[in-house]
Amino acid sequence: MSNEWDEYAEKWDVDPSVETYAKKAFSELLENIDLNNLTVFDFGCGTGALTQLMSPEVKRIVAIDPSSEMIKHLDKKALNNVSSISDYLSKELVQNHPELKSKFDLIVASSVCSFLPDYEATLIVLKSLLKKGGVFVQWDWLSDEESTGMGLSDKRVKQAFVANGFVDIRVNCPFIMSSSKGDRPVLMAIGKNA
Repeated sequence: MSNEWDEYAEKWDVDPSVETYAKKAFSELLENIDLNNLTVFDFGCGTGALTQLMSPEVKRIVAIDPSSEMIKHLDKKALNNVSSISDYLSKELVQNHPELKSKFDLIVASSVCSFLPDYEATLIVLKSLLKKGGVFVQWDWLSDEESTGMGLSDKRVKQAFVANGFVDIRVNCPFIMSSSKGDRPVLMAIGKNA
């Protein structure tokens, strides 16, 4: 099954902004979460830039992306504690996929949620994969308003987290990505499964 992101896979890992974004997200993750011995679900993992950084620190990672080409590039990295799934996340997948039978300590979503057709509905599925006390962390482009097609506002993210029963919610802008198109602030949100 072809995916719109397949065409980006070949050059994804050589794009310096991808590596910079992953390193900055990972640094913020380490500031907020003790990764030692955690089981992690990397939602929308792409070619695994963040997965690769987390791998030495955690017990196990299940990485999912709907782009089979992105997953092929992740698999070539041969990370011994990483299993990959090339599919769209859905309730049916969660019910039927053997890698998703166990709940996770941590779910990360790096530059993924703002691209979802239904962010709030996906958050319900993601939360169902968390252990009690497990943590969801997302990074996305920060948007000032809901009408823009690029990014999420801190208000929308907070409302979605509250509506889904997350606690200890924190939303901030930990870093800014600079490019030829200007500076883009990045939103980071953290919520715990009560």
